[in-house]
Amino acid sequence: MSRKRRQSDIKDEATPPADSGPQKRRRQYTEEDAKLAQLFENLASETEDVRMNAAKEIVKRFSPKSSPTPETVDRAVIRLIRGLCSNRKAARLGFGIALTEVLHQLFGPGSSPLEGLDFSAESIVDLVTERTKPDASAVGQERKDHLIGQIAGYRAILESTILVQPSVPLECWNNLLDRIYELARDKPWLREECGSVLCGTVRNLQSIKGNTKHIEEIIGRLSTYNLAKTPEGIAIWLVTRSLFSQDVLPEDIWRKKDPLCTKERRVLANVLKENFVNVSDSKPKSDSKNVKGGSAHSRPSFAWHFVLQEMLGRESKSDFAKFWIDVVDENLFSASASLERKSWGFQLLNNMLLTAPEWVLPSLFSPNLMRSLINHRSKEDRFLHNATMSPLKAMQTRVEAEPGLAAPFVIALTSKNGNIRFDQLTKTKTVEGLLLLADDDALSKIVQHFNALIIRPEDESDSAAESYRRVIADMLSSLVKGYKGYDAPADILGSANKKSWLRDLLDHFVEFGYFVPKESEADETAPSPPISTSNRTTFRDRISSCLAHLVALRQDSKSQKRTPSGRLVSFPYLVASGIRTRARSSKTLNLVFEADDEVLDTVKKAHKHLKTIESQQSSSEAGKSATNDAFILLYSLTILQVYNGDSDAVSILSELDVCYTAISGKTDSDSESSFDLLLELLLSFLAKPSTLLRKLAEQVFTTFTASVTRDSLGSLIDILYKSENLSGQQELFDQNADEADGSELDENKDSGDDSDVEMIDGELDSDVEVEDGDVPSDSESDDEADSSDKDDEEAARFEALLAGVLKTDPQNGEASDAETSDGEDMDDEEMMALEPHLTKIFQERKKTTSKKKENKNARETMLNFKNRVLDLLLIYVKKQHQNPLALGLILPVLRLVRMSTSKQLSEKSFNLLKEYFEACKKGLPKPEAQEQLWEILKTVHEEVKIDGSKLHGNACSKSSLFVVKVLVAMDRENRGKATDVYKESEREWNLDPSSKVQSGFFSEWLNWCIQTRRQK
Repeated sequence: MSRKRRQSDIKDEATPPADSGPQKRRRQYTEEDAKLAQLFENLASETEDVRMNAAKEIVKRFSPKSSPTPETVDRAVIRLIRGLCSNRKAARLGFGIALTEVLHQLFGPGSSPLEGLDFSAESIVDLVTERTKPDASAVGQERKDHLIGQIAGYRAILESTILVQPSVPLECWNNLLDRIYELARDKPWLREECGSVLCGTVRNLQSIKGNTKHIEEIIGRLSTYNLAKTPEGIAIWLVTRSLFSQDVLPEDIWRKKDPLCTKERRVLANVLKENFVNVSDSKPKSDSKNVKGGSAHSRPSFAWHFVLQEMLGRESKSDFAKFWIDVVDENLFSASASLERKSWGFQLLNNMLLTAPEWVLPSLFSPNLMRSLINHRSKEDRFLHNATMSPLKAMQTRVEAEPGLAAPFVIALTSKNGNIRFDQLTKTKTVEGLLLLADDDALSKIVQHFNALIIRPEDESDSAAESYRRVIADMLSSLVKGYKGYDAPADILGSANKKSWLRDLLDHFVEFGYFVPKESEADETAPSPPISTSNRTTFRDRISSCLAHLVALRQDSKSQKRTPSGRLVSFPYLVASGIRTRARSSKTLNLVFEADDEVLDTVKKAHKHLKTIESQQSSSEAGKSATNDAFILLYSLTILQVYNGDSDAVSILSELDVCYTAISGKTDSDSESSFDLLLELLLSFLAKPSTLLRKLAEQVFTTFTASVTRDSLGSLIDILYKSENLSGQQELFDQNADEADGSELDENKDSGDDSDVEMIDGELDSDVEVEDGDVPSDSESDDEADSSDKDDEEAARFEALLAGVLKTDPQNGEASDAETSDGEDMDDEEMMALEPHLTKIFQERKKTTSKKKENKNARETMLNFKNRVLDLLLIYVKKQHQNPLALGLILPVLRLVRMSTSKQLSEKSFNLLKEYFEACKKGLPKPEAQEQLWEILKTVHEEVKIDGSKLHGNACSKSSLFVVKVLVAMDRENRGKATDVYKESEREWNLDPSSKVQSGFFSEWLNWCIQTRRQK
């Protein structure tokens, strides 16, 4: 039957078959026929609701209760059977459901027989076979569509249960089973579909009483058709075994009637891999054909699902682990396994990661599987590179739903068959992502896991262990910085009975960074190999990095609202006090830090003060609590610097005692001078290239902004005026020329990627915003050009001196004609005579090079320091914008915009002014006298004439308008006086064609006047 004839049959339901006898008069096509045709069309819809509604309507129309005619029922059933052969995506779903229900209504239990039908329950199998049989001329996809439609028709008959009724002979049941098994045996590409139909049938038979004989016929044919040891045969066997008595199962196919028996494991592995070599059913019937090998397909058989679920149901961790190794790891991921089989394995892993219980998860990360996963993910040109991404995403999806499962996943990926550098090897962020999704309980397990790996690295060679430990330290440090739960209600600090993961992490870092095992320490508890000096420095740096992040969290206003006071401040205290406590009480560890008695006494005294302040926190009132927090930070982190070997930190502790005693009111010292001393300490922190100390200084300064005096503010302003060169550094830090070697920045050389050392790269800070078109002065590029010219001059001078000693031509390095006319080279005595002169020349050259490096380092130091000072001033203007003292910052910062040799610093200064003016919208400062404001306004108008850059001009304009706003807010009459100031500047601008003042300076003033002239 050709496709053309089938289409015509579909369109014209009333046309009788060609062999139906004499030609009858064509029945008229009615409106009812059109509606029915539309219902059949809707059965193939990809929209489920449309499809189901059509099926319901068809079932209702051809229900015996609706009294349909036998002819219409015949045509409808045939039409439904033919529809199963359609290759439209959803056709078989819709037509299959409708056919199942129609058959159940016609021949099912309790149904009334409809006389005149051309078929019965006994003959329906033949009708389906006949109407879905492909034509002899059908080939390719058309032939496949008919065979798939045939098995779909058989499924509808089985699901309708019309053949398991007592009135239907068992031969009809056997006839249907034979046809399904023949298709499964002879058509390997249909075997999985046939197995799925039979598995569903076995499940349906569970609810029907007296069906043992039907089950026996299904199971018996597994051996008859040599299909018992196929994936589909195993699936049918396992479903039957789980739902019915084992008495229905034959004895001679599987040991103990169990395909999952340990002794059948090798056969099971080959069967599931569809490798049927040397795998055959025991004693098949003589007339049975051998089963054909499975066809290539991209996904594993559905039988895997039944096998894995059965193994999970037995709830034996050791049995499942052994099964996974035998059947999956050594079968699908062996060295000889094909790419197709490995792809199956990754799909199975993906499904298990999404659904398997927690106790199973560690078993899934088996040796061959992990090797294949890492290898194929590591290179983009691998065939299964994309396939490996699915299980990695599955882990993240599972942990998003169940955060506690992050622990088994992370542990599996970073140890045993995994690798601590899993993310680096696979070029993904799998482990990092899992850590950030984990809950606190999972993180506690993960921290303990990493602690064990630090103590006993998997590779115990010294160099490998050192690298191994550094990677773990970096991962844990990144975890602290990326953790999202600091604002959660849970107590991140832990308690005496239960420590938090974060507290445990810091405790481990402290142990590895500041302590070494005593000689009497048991080998099994001491790190092996011992923690190296380099690793110990790494752990100290990571502590500083973690504390810097925790301290910075308190500066976030959002975090501060939700975070209890002192909660995160306690971590520096816990680290500092924990070192001392462990040093005094531990029987197995010795503190690495060693110092003379005087230093130890100073540290001891600082610890005593720190403990006193901490004990007062619970009873302190709000203002005192903030002050105590600040001193807890200062004491804790300064003590930590002492333990890190910073000699300056010892003197800072002594000065800190003086500050705390004065500010806390325990002495009669001038509190203002005490704060000035405290500010000097903060500035000393800023001078160090440490993120932790910078954030500490900012945190403490935030607490004491209300205490900033005019002198204190003046000391910050003085720093902004210092030159950004070697002389400025010497003046600022009281250094002699021989001492100013830029050592502050030299500390950066050995810092790791995650160290606490800060670098200045001249790029724009993330918090700096500059309006479009703002451009700094060209002084920086001019300096670079001058430096380049000087380098060329120095190089030429060096070559000339060298040529003079060697008596060569400085242009080409060849000896002059007068000296080389004899064609002889210099002898040893002549060379020895030249040695002192050459030594002197190279020494001079070295001094010159060193001086250049010194100047460069000095400039970087000054830029760094000014950046940090601007950070403090930004905090001040945000907190104290209504304080008249803040007005004194306008001119110094404005001049820094113009004078700085760094584009980044100029832009940051401009941003500071903008932030100040923006903050003052909440409330303007109200100085007692206006003279200072008028002086500032006039100076700004003088300042704008100096530099013609747009950035500087914009800053002057905003500053001038702000001062005018303050003056007008104090007295409306000041508006006229301000107008006079602007008129004078405009007059000079008009008369001087070379004036550097930009027109925007006056246009912005005019716009402001227009907007505010009618305001009262």
